Amino acid sequence: MVKAIGIDPGLAMTGFGVVEALLRGGKACDWGTIRTEANCPIPLRLKTIYDGLKGLLDKWKPNLLVLEEVFVLKQFPKAAILLGEVRGVIYLAAQEMDIPVAEVRPTEVKSALTGSGRADKEQMKKAIRQILRIENPLKSSHAGDALALALTGLSRNENFHW
Repeated sequence: MVKAIGIDPGLAMTGFGVVEALLRGGKACDWGTIRTEANCPIPLRLKTIYDGLKGLLDKWKPNLLVLEEVFVLKQFPKAAILLGEVRGVIYLAAQEMDIPVAEVRPTEVKSALTGSGRADKEQMKKAIRQILRIENPLKSSHAGDALALALTGLSRNENFHW
């Protein structure tokens, strides 16, 4: 079966979600966040994200990595640079394991899961839990976003229909 890992990149918390496409529907295999400490130097934080992601890629062996397309606010140029660095280690980890990367716009994810490109966080969480039959609330919005990215990537490649 085809598996995708969605990644919601961030320096403090990088969300991940692994989804396997089944004959009927899909299964959420794993989700959570890779956390880094604010008081650590940036290179160490990037290594933590890289190592955590490499471990997940090695464990789940996904066929696709789905990454949220970047959008940054002009008034926060440093945040944009840091996000670029996080995305760089994500691309490197995927490339080393020969896993293709697909970028998805946030509006495409929202539209694919809820029918509206302007859905809010709660609508998204509800859709994810319903589609993947997850009983317990999703504690982390980063992990929820990552599951949504994985679902959208599988759907885009016609491996998943709901």
